[in-house]
Amino acid sequence: MRVVITGVSGSLGSFLAADLVSCGYQVLGVSRTDPKIPGVRHISLDLTLPFDASMGLSAVPEEFSDCVVINCAAVTSDGWSSSLETENLAITRNALLLSSGPFLQVSSSSVYNLAKPSVKVTEAEATGLYPFLNSYSKSKFETERLVVEFGLARFAILRPHALVGPNDNTLGPRVRRAIRNGRLVLPGGGAAMHEFTTFANFAQAVRLTLDAFKGDVTLNRAVNISNGVAVPIREAIREGLGADAPAIKAIPVGLAWGLAGVLEKVAGRDSEPRISRYQVAQLAYERTYDLRVAREVLGYRPEN
Repeated sequence: MRVVITGVSGSLGSFLAADLVSCGYQVLGVSRTDPKIPGVRHISLDLTLPFDASMGLSAVPEEFSDCVVINCAAVTSDGWSSSLETENLAITRNALLLSSGPFLQVSSSSVYNLAKPSVKVTEAEATGLYPFLNSYSKSKFETERLVVEFGLARFAILRPHALVGPNDNTLGPRVRRAIRNGRLVLPGGGAAMHEFTTFANFAQAVRLTLDAFKGDVTLNRAVNISNGVAVPIREAIREGLGADAPAIKAIPVGLAWGLAGVLEKVAGRDSEPRISRYQVAQLAYERTYDLRVAREVLGYRPEN
């Protein structure tokens, strides 16, 4: 089976590419720079730039023109940015034009209402009928809607939470930047329960989705993906950083929320605030997910 992976130079995209090559897939990687992954063919393409359907199909080798596209590409930053929203929509729209085959969109649990706890939240609860806390969350919701409305015969949207794995360039670096003098201040002391998603478990979900595309299963929906085991976020940070783990200090959630609102205003639009309400909400509230669709439809069995 042939697949195209966009964002293949990113930490998740490169992990998936190597994983699928090891499973016998022919993989074409799309990104601006070549990550030089053994066994992966690469084309340099900037998906934030506009192109039409004919340009999209001509960008990939003919043998990949009807293969599965796995869209891992996205612009990630905190705060509010109209350019981020525009670019993420452009990336997804252009990725949809790369093939006439099935489409797998890598989305995010940030599409849910983050201003309250997510307690075994189901896929149907991502309605968009609530204020988003930054442009990234809003853009991920809008790109999901774009995929649904595109008219594909077969598609799937996978929603991981807090992806962690080799060469992670998102979650780990954010935590490390927040450490000051060996201390990390967390809303509520980091007691909130979270289900993380390892790259390996997410790769399993991707392979199962590809199997579904090859078989008789029609997904055409969003699916929560996590490790299925909740831990206090402070414990996850301590385990992840090991010997470099900081001392955890608590700040009241209400105080952290108010401070974040002030710092967002100080930063203004198109700048990342030092602390944001998005960060506070992600750290302060429970984030656990209903995995029944993943388990019952895909056969997903997370390994921990």
